[in-house]
Amino acid sequence: MVFRVGRLAALAVVFCIAPGFLFAAEESVPLKIAILDIDRVLRNAVAVQDIQGKLRTHREAYRIEIQKEEEEIRAAHIQLGESKDGLTDEAYENQQKRLNERVSAAQAMTQKRRRMLDEARAKAMTIVQTTLNTIVAEIANERNLTLILRKDQTVLAATQLEITEEVLMRLDTKLPVVEVLSPEGE
Repeated sequence: MVFRVGRLAALAVVFCIAPGFLFAAEESVPLKIAILDIDRVLRNAVAVQDIQGKLRTHREAYRIEIQKEEEEIRAAHIQLGESKDGLTDEAYENQQKRLNERVSAAQAMTQKRRRMLDEARAKAMTIVQTTLNTIVAEIANERNLTLILRKDQTVLAATQLEITEEVLMRLDTKLPVVEVLSPEGE
């Protein structure tokens, strides 16, 4: 029994001392931390607001166009219902079929436009994100930061550690406008 306890104690000493040897061999890096509120940057950046405004304009134009098509389809449906008595069954079925095809085409157009707007937004936001990453890397390099934490993943931090305002200011200066590719390239 004594032999086992001694052996366990020796192993415990080795495991306690060994990590020190491993860390002693590595070069020590001083820890310099900063906090970034990425959500605030992406919410308040001039470029992001510019993108949202351009997309809102496209969305509104599409909404008006779709609304017009819906009204025309409704009117055609009412007209078909009123003229049913004067049409043969075959003529009525043909017009009903054309009307249904028009409804399907309008639905497909709506889905396509939504997808195009989503793609245009994603491409524009990729430009913002790439620029943002470059700015954060520049600030980290300038200040010799070794760790940047997201504010939403931090429980407590001194306000002096925040770099959010500087990142936002630089992003607004470097990228005030982003070209949103026209989703109308059908």
